[in-house]
Amino acid sequence: MTPADLYRTCRFSARRLETLQHYDVTGDEDRMRAFLSGQPLPPPRQGKQDDLALIAALLQAGRYVGRVHVVDRPLSDYIRYELAVYAENVAAGEDVLIADRSLHPELADLTEDFALFDAETVILFDYDAEGRVRGYQIADDPETVGRCAEQYARAAAAAVPLAEFMAASRAA
Repeated sequence: MTPADLYRTCRFSARRLETLQHYDVTGDEDRMRAFLSGQPLPPPRQGKQDDLALIAALLQAGRYVGRVHVVDRPLSDYIRYELAVYAENVAAGEDVLIADRSLHPELADLTEDFALFDAETVILFDYDAEGRVRGYQIADDPETVGRCAEQYARAAAAAVPLAEFMAASRAA
């Protein structure tokens, strides 16, 4: 079973915790360059378009899709870019929340990215130092699922919706 399979087959919810400050996503280079130079963003790559369609379909089927990204200050160029393109996810219906670790030191130990499906199954992502996915592990044991559910809940409790974070960042 792949991560995409778990998203497609979740019954109630798909929740993602992101903790890295840079991800190396093949195919996003032109969009990131455009963002950093202040140019309009090119359309999303096909993979992102497929993800957005899946989010919309899951929501239409009554499932919750959300993520919390724990960010550090100062925001990296990549995080600034990602915050901008998260607007596409929100438009598709994803609940995107941002937790500022500088305001919430209790999040200091959140360093592992995962996706939690129906509070029953977890995908633990393994990244290299450059933010490239090396692989993933699927787990459904109660200890791992419980640990991830607790971490997600803690991050979500400290987070604000993307639009609120962006408005506060512009005002600062």
